[in-house]
Amino acid sequence: MKDAAVRPLPRWPFALAVAVLALLPLLPALGNGFVSDDLLNLTQNEHFRGLDGEHLRWMATSAHAGHYQPLTWLTYAFNYLADGLNPRGYIGVNLLLHAANAALVFLLFTRLLPADTHERRRLAWAALGALFYTLHPLRVESAVWATERRDVLSLFFLLLSLLAWLRAQQGPGAQGAGALGTRGRGLFYALSLLAFALSLLSKAWGIVYPAVLLILCVCPLRRRDWGKVVAGLLPFAALAGLFAVLASWAQSEEAMASLAAHGLDDRLVQAAWAPAFYLGKTLLPVNLSPLYLIRYDFSPWATNMLLGAAVTLAITVMLIVKRKRYPALLAGWLVFLVILAPVSGLVQSGSQLAADRYTYVAGIVPALALAAAGLWAGRRWPQQARLHAVLMVVVVALLAMATTRQCGVWENAGTLWTQAIEADGTNYVAYFNRAESGHPPQAMQARLDDLDQAISLDPRYAKAYSLRAQVYLDTGRPTEARADIEQALALNPALAQPYNNRGILRLNAGDNAGARADFTAALERDPTLYEAYVNRGLLYQREGKTTAALADYDDALALKPDVWQVYFNRGLLRADSGQPEAAVEDFSRVIELNPDFAQAYRQRAALYRKLGQSLAAQADLAAASRLSGKAQ
Repeated sequence: MKDAAVRPLPRWPFALAVAVLALLPLLPALGNGFVSDDLLNLTQNEHFRGLDGEHLRWMATSAHAGHYQPLTWLTYAFNYLADGLNPRGYIGVNLLLHAANAALVFLLFTRLLPADTHERRRLAWAALGALFYTLHPLRVESAVWATERRDVLSLFFLLLSLLAWLRAQQGPGAQGAGALGTRGRGLFYALSLLAFALSLLSKAWGIVYPAVLLILCVCPLRRRDWGKVVAGLLPFAALAGLFAVLASWAQSEEAMASLAAHGLDDRLVQAAWAPAFYLGKTLLPVNLSPLYLIRYDFSPWATNMLLGAAVTLAITVMLIVKRKRYPALLAGWLVFLVILAPVSGLVQSGSQLAADRYTYVAGIVPALALAAAGLWAGRRWPQQARLHAVLMVVVVALLAMATTRQCGVWENAGTLWTQAIEADGTNYVAYFNRAESGHPPQAMQARLDDLDQAISLDPRYAKAYSLRAQVYLDTGRPTEARADIEQALALNPALAQPYNNRGILRLNAGDNAGARADFTAALERDPTLYEAYVNRGLLYQREGKTTAALADYDDALALKPDVWQVYFNRGLLRADSGQPEAAVEDFSRVIELNPDFAQAYRQRAALYRKLGQSLAAQADLAAASRLSGKAQ
């Protein structure tokens, strides 16, 4: 009879337990709402809301918001068809994918951890390592932010690919029951390549995956048949190259910094600093932020940047020197560096110096290292093996509590940007974002205070001047608004909103020609600026230019089809221009969106009379009278 200590144990109960435990601390996030880029990607984006040819074509060809992610868009479409724009559904799918990733990380660790005579101990440390990874608060951003569906979905397929690839390496020379024949290796290889393609279709994170496989071929697989290794990696490299090109295409000029704006020395020091930063946050996850800001006065020679770069360099040199004694540590560190390379600053994109979500793949490496260290310590000091495991359980429990707290940070825009300000009181973008979001509902003075602080921290922040001008307009302070508009345009003439705001000022002052020029200038800079279409449409309507006004209202409603006031204005124009049936459709839409607006019933009643529908007219007049009585 086999010794129970070495008897193979089933993996699936451990994997299931890890998935459930990974999910539980994140469940409070189901009460969160949409935040930050969720507005751009989901609530203000109609292109993914269906599975017909037009929607599928957009998903397959879009580089919306700087990402090529057709498979991610497809999952959003299923969310929308199931429950509309209820954030619970979108976040729920993210959480389920994260739990599945937890189970897959556990299975990966069972393949990569060194052999041990006590199989139960090895599986326990694989589970603890997987839980350290999945319950770490650095994972919260990817797991609970609906926009980052691409993170959890991409990693899901990447882990499947890696597990299948490792299985395909168990050829005739492998030991034990895991050895495969040629047909079996080919099948798992094909599955690995397919899963890799699906990962890239979710997000182009995996473009460095072939380099990871190459490192694994050296250690721990110790492959020496380099001809076959290279031949096997070429299809993966071809896919990675293709999607690297697509990712570069998807990045807009605004999102990707030029070499002149973010120089070579900036990029190299930032790339060397990033691994040390993420390693530090992994070991001590405090002051986490939704935005680690790269400042307008960023210097690669700042003390903290040089210190981080020095730590990264020191670790690298030490592991190279000790490579013969600790080859697995060097391999793991190189994998960590390779995975972080695309998001380390070598190709600077956006205003972030770093981001918690950038550890969603790379964070697997330190978790594996901790699990391997626990397993090694149990063999080195068997009397303390249970103590080591208990300490790891305590660490995982503390991380779980921190993760639950971090879920609350992502509850809404107010909690999100307040946390960013608490983590860094000089984060001028966080002040701007909190003022822009208006959530929780802020008094106008509170919004002005945030914008004043943002401008004080960055006097060149054109968007902050533009938004402050908008707040001044809303509070009846045209003089201050005009000054901020001119300052915003002086700093950045490419901004559209200041032109729209100046057009409003000119319209109020009776300068129709100047207002028209400003609204047109705003739309030339941003053809999706809904407010400018509405404002220019109102101007044309006042001037009696019906055709031009209708065209602008049509464009506005194409961008935002749920604004009843625009339907009402268009209905009035259509009624005056001899289009009663079309006007009835507009007033009916107004009533659908705002059933308590009595004037829409009166207008529709008048049109029904013209169309000879007296009963419908009487019903509308009765409804209008009833609503007017309620108002009194």
